[in-house]
Amino acid sequence: MKLEQAIQSSKFKNDVHKAGLNILYTAWWLKTVTSKELKEFGLTHEQYNVLRILKGKHPSQMCVRDIASRMIEKNSNVPRIIDRLELKKLVKRSTSAIDKRETVMTLTQAGLTILSSCTEKVNDAFDQTISLSGQDAATLNTLLEKLRQNEG
Repeated sequence: MKLEQAIQSSKFKNDVHKAGLNILYTAWWLKTVTSKELKEFGLTHEQYNVLRILKGKHPSQMCVRDIASRMIEKNSNVPRIIDRLELKKLVKRSTSAIDKRETVMTLTQAGLTILSSCTEKVNDAFDQTISLSGQDAATLNTLLEKLRQNEG
């Protein structure tokens, strides 16, 4: 769908501003698609992101600071997200063996299982929703990375 149809407007300052709005709208659209799949598992985007980050280090443990630095949404409240994941028994919290003041997290078997299932559903949804060739996807990735070249 064209952006103009989606937001019912065709007035943009210029193509650069239209591209910015198009990125924001598309991000919202993909988040909505993903939310639908994650809802079945009782997970939010942020919780799913934390599980994926922990899976990347599994079976090693990670501290909150390291998890937070890898989050897609940088303003996420990682300690609160971890509290909720711990209540669901998807992560285990313990004291670091290296620094007793530091709390570290690791995925539980239940966390690994639910992550595997919901990742399969999210990947299927992306495959059905995102209709780009490999070459177009590579071009888009390059353009998006170029857009963020001044990211702090």
